[in-house]
Amino acid sequence: MRIVGLINERDVIEKILRHLGLWEPSVRAVPARDPPGEEFVRAGSDPWLDEDPFADCEQEPVIMAS
Repeated sequence: MRIVGLINERDVIEKILRHLGLWEPSVRAVPARDPPGEEFVRAGSDPWLDEDPFADCEQEPVIMAS
């Protein structure tokens, strides 16, 4: 998909949406919230990630020719 045009004028957008019956003046975008604080677990801090997930598998070493 390629963008071939952009409408960034509020009046024009409102006119188009009203014509299509899609204009809802009471709908407002909610401002973004702050990122999560320290109470959330950071990636990589789970103990199970420190273990080898393939410890039970027998693996042959791979020798790559150069």
